[in-house]
Amino acid sequence: MTAIQQCREYFTGERLQFTVPIAAQGTLFQQKVWQALCAIPYGETWSYQQLADAIGNPKAVRAVGLANGKNPISIIVPCHRVIGKNGKLTGYAGGIEQKEKLLRLEGVLN
Repeated sequence: MTAIQQCREYFTGERLQFTVPIAAQGTLFQQKVWQALCAIPYGETWSYQQLADAIGNPKAVRAVGLANGKNPISIIVPCHRVIGKNGKLTGYAGGIEQKEKLLRLEGVLN
């Protein structure tokens, strides 16, 4: 199944997880962050701190945020599921409005 087909299924609520192989180019640190992003379940959010903890580098919160922002395959690598520690929607390359729409689609927001 192609990435386009899987994206269509995601946007119609039929797909909760992507299975297309990804080969995003980035530093080893970025790839580690992007891999951890894929572990965030559909319908859930993590804080940047939780993401830093997940990669075994709890002091790298800012670096995690930067790597998150460099994600070249958003939605498939779900960087929209990362929020501020206080629950606030922060930074998203597609804009906060789009991030909010994606989280609504996943049932995180009402």
